[in-house]
Amino acid sequence: MNNEDKLKEFYYNNLSENICIKNGRLIIFKNSVMDIHKSSKINIWDDLYINSNNFKKSKAECYLKLHESSTLNINGRFKMFYGSTIQVFKNAVLTLGKGYINSNSVIACANNITIEDGATIARGVYIYDSDFHSVLNKNGEIINSSAPIHIGKHVWIGVDSIILKGVNIGEGVVIGAGSLVNKDIPPHCMAAGNPAKIIKENVTWK
Repeated sequence: MNNEDKLKEFYYNNLSENICIKNGRLIIFKNSVMDIHKSSKINIWDDLYINSNNFKKSKAECYLKLHESSTLNINGRFKMFYGSTIQVFKNAVLTLGKGYINSNSVIACANNITIEDGATIARGVYIYDSDFHSVLNKNGEIINSSAPIHIGKHVWIGVDSIILKGVNIGEGVVIGAGSLVNKDIPPHCMAAGNPAKIIKENVTWK
């Protein structure tokens, strides 16, 4: 960590009015890009690592952006690996338990996303609770409103999977690589495919 990174970490942990330190801190590694709106809030109940697991001499960046009046709750130690992105849009709330988001994965929260303890989010995963563009019917009414996502405890989301708005994923679920999840998955199931379907029940993983 160079002097600039140390100053950034000191500022966010000790001086920033946006950061509410409860029982943890921001741990900021080199090439972390942070854009925190003055009206947003980060509530830190455990450590948040930004751009962790980077290689020596790597220039890979990690992106954290909070828009106007957005909230990020860190309820367990959470790691953002190099190349990952978390963006919380205006008035949205993102809550993260203990876990991590791997390289080149994206969490984009425009409504409300909750990820409980034990999340294992592999490379190239996209979690979106909004389409981010409105589709209108003939009466000019929006027919694709955003909807909350809830991901339960100890969920493994495989490489290059996509989790869409309005989805509830139960505890202990395994999502196979390359899956598109657009419907609820009950606890302790394995689901895969596009769209994802249950292929095994009563599974556990470690």
